[in-house]
Amino acid sequence: MRDRWLKAFCAFTAILFVTGCMGTPASEQPASDHPVYLENYGNESASFDITVVRNATGETVHNQSYVLDPDEDREVYNTDRASPEGIETFQIYWTARNETGQVTIKTNQCYGGAYVMIQEDGTPSSTYTIC
Repeated sequence: MRDRWLKAFCAFTAILFVTGCMGTPASEQPASDHPVYLENYGNESASFDITVVRNATGETVHNQSYVLDPDEDREVYNTDRASPEGIETFQIYWTARNETGQVTIKTNQCYGGAYVMIQEDGTPSSTYTIC
């Protein structure tokens, strides 16, 4: 009977490791796929200047301007394009409607995408997703 419990416990522990419920936290696991999105919830077209800097090298990996129509959204960059090694930090600098800002993301499994947007009232802002 004791051997059956030991086998069951070992199997359960193995399942926890495989599913990621045990072991290394998501914030310590590399994941290079993190999109940068632009969204325009305003009622007129909006111009965005986007610069993405890879902090590990100081390299500007993306620097481009975009115009989005009302209710338009678009993925403009993905950190995977820079082929990050392990967990790295990327700074996204933006200018829209004569305002500037920045948002930071890391290439780990806890972070999701970065978003630069024009809100319904016309105000620019940025955010990111995280677990």
